[in-house]
Amino acid sequence: MIQRPSILLLAAVLTAGAAPAVAEPTPTPTPTDTPTVSPSVKPKPKKKRDKRTIERVRVTVSPASGRVGVGQLITATFSAPVRFKAKAEAAMNVTSRDTLPSGSWAWINSTTAVYRPKDFWPGKTRINVELNLRKVPLNSDASTRWIGGKTTTRTDSFRTARSFIARIDANTHQMRVFRNDRLVKVFGISLGKPGFATRSGVKIITGEKYRWTRMTSDQLGLTDEFYDLQVPYAVRITPTGEFIHGAPWAASRIGAWNGSHGCTNLNVGPAKWFFNHVKPGDVTVTTNTGRRMETWNGTPGSYWNYPWKQWKAMSALS
Repeated sequence: MIQRPSILLLAAVLTAGAAPAVAEPTPTPTPTDTPTVSPSVKPKPKKKRDKRTIERVRVTVSPASGRVGVGQLITATFSAPVRFKAKAEAAMNVTSRDTLPSGSWAWINSTTAVYRPKDFWPGKTRINVELNLRKVPLNSDASTRWIGGKTTTRTDSFRTARSFIARIDANTHQMRVFRNDRLVKVFGISLGKPGFATRSGVKIITGEKYRWTRMTSDQLGLTDEFYDLQVPYAVRITPTGEFIHGAPWAASRIGAWNGSHGCTNLNVGPAKWFFNHVKPGDVTVTTNTGRRMETWNGTPGSYWNYPWKQWKAMSALS
């Protein structure tokens, strides 16, 4: 009989032949296992309160209403000097439902901006001046801030009347009147004689006119010539003394040669017609006299005599 080894003997043999057990190493912490600490958040410093005095600026727009001629320019007058002109100008817009010629604001001085289109306005058109100046900074110094007030956000509107342009030529001795671009009248004229040349350029009707007015040589400071006349149907076109008026004493030279002291002379009938049909903002354009119209002589209408490139350069946004 064969005897089988006991279970205890087999277990001892197996245990003696097995490799000794090795303890697993403890894992080394990786950087990602390192706990992070959130940096402390510093509070934002509080803004210092501006303790300067605030003054509200007012703006007057002209024309703000009514019906004017196609040469009328827009003037914005501020109640305090404007230093931040670009900010102010960017908040003033000229608009219309109709197509307008391109235009630009120009700063005449620290309180006055004038808007001029490149060409005369179209006739019978509503034009809006939109101001969005409320709280817009306009000026400042160490003690005061000037900003647009409540009334500087608004829209002012006016309308142009029919287009009325009188073209006066020293060479032909004629005035040609165009209404809505159609020639309606041709009048003989007599302009300034040598030494008293009428100015060439654009002059805008101001609305100052007289059924009768007295004109004398003393008004021009003349000592070598004398005249004292009662003048009919006189319409002023410059503050320096140019009028378009009737001249019954000059009938022989009207339409033929120049002999006035600078005014545009008409026969009485045409002078009456012109007097009755013009309105503020209507346009006169004189040519071929050899004397240029000044850009200050009859503001704002005389500003038409700036070359367009020069006018645009007077904008703060140019």
